Amino acid sequence: MRAALAVFAVALVGCQKKPEVPVCGLHSAAAPITMTVGKKERTLSVGAKLLPSDHLTASGDALLECFGAALRRLEKGDSFDVGELTESKIESTNIPRFRLVAGKLEKVEAMRRTVAPRYSDNQFTPESALDAPESTSGDYFVAFFTPNGFAKMKTAPLDGPRKLPPPSLRPRVPFVHAGDLGEGPYLLTVEDEVVFAETDDLATAALPEDKTYSLGRTVRLILPDGAEATLDLGGGTLVELDGPMDVSLR
Repeated sequence: MRAALAVFAVALVGCQKKPEVPVCGLHSAAAPITMTVGKKERTLSVGAKLLPSDHLTASGDALLECFGAALRRLEKGDSFDVGELTESKIESTNIPRFRLVAGKLEKVEAMRRTVAPRYSDNQFTPESALDAPESTSGDYFVAFFTPNGFAKMKTAPLDGPRKLPPPSLRPRVPFVHAGDLGEGPYLLTVEDEVVFAETDDLATAALPEDKTYSLGRTVRLILPDGAEATLDLGGGTLVELDGPMDVSLR
């Protein structure tokens, strides 16, 4: 009897599923990315870690950074389980990497980047920041990617930062998070598609086409396939960027 119970216990342990581990993170977003939780849709926070079973729906441009180092651009209407993505499974970069040296781009070896520790277990944006019926995707962009953004929304949320100190006075955040890129010294004109930016304190933003942006403290630009932009370094020095590419500015 004891032997039978032992065999049953071993079999039971063998049948138990291993707990899921995060495989990607939400790097940046220009519009809400929602996750299905039960029968409800919750809006993800930029910087959230994502499990293979998490089902996401994109209402606009966004970027996932998977923990094997691959990147995946999301577009409006995309709906999928994270674990279905090829990028969530591979252990390598999938976009050519470059660095800016003396005003010119140099291709660098695509070494694996330490990714997972950059992301947070806090997954969701506070619902009170999203429940204003008059808010639009444009309001979302203003709220999360411009200085004093929450105060500029048509209907101010109940929580979240209202007035932010300048970047130099803000506490360093150890995780990827949506934030202002700061002012100067470089400018970026996005001519086609979208460009994703990241600063030295891990603030990120998605930059849609047909606008010029001050890059401030930006140290990294990610251009998906088809994206085109011009980097203005000042003094008449322009650098043409054509995706796909992952560019280190410093």
